Amino acid sequence: MSNAYGEFGPMVLFVEDVVRARDFYVDVLGFSLGFEDESSAGVLLGDDLLLLVSVASAADMLVGEDLGTPRSQRPVGLFNIFVEDVDVAYERLRSLGVTFIVDPVNREWGRRTAHFKDPDGFIWEISQSID
Repeated sequence: MSNAYGEFGPMVLFVEDVVRARDFYVDVLGFSLGFEDESSAGVLLGDDLLLLVSVASAADMLVGEDLGTPRSQRPVGLFNIFVEDVDVAYERLRSLGVTFIVDPVNREWGRRTAHFKDPDGFIWEISQSID
């Protein structure tokens, strides 16, 4: 029996421009559009939902908090996408205008990784097993 309180729901990212963020996740990363309205969009990677919520509307959820995006701030974490071939994904994303902050590299823990930022400064890693 688990002592966990529940299970993960969708990740929620606060973004400056919902349309720009939606276009990046759908047109560049290949996510599917699940839904959208004027203040949010839900994008899907397989069965996993990622919610993109405007900073302005997020203020209604977290009243009193100073909200923003991680752009121009120190990173505090990253999101990871497992791919079959990091080098192929890297070249495809670069051809679509993605600027990488770390080019593909083999890690001692058995994965090949590369890192980039989305338009709001969230860091993403593409990763494949090299074992």
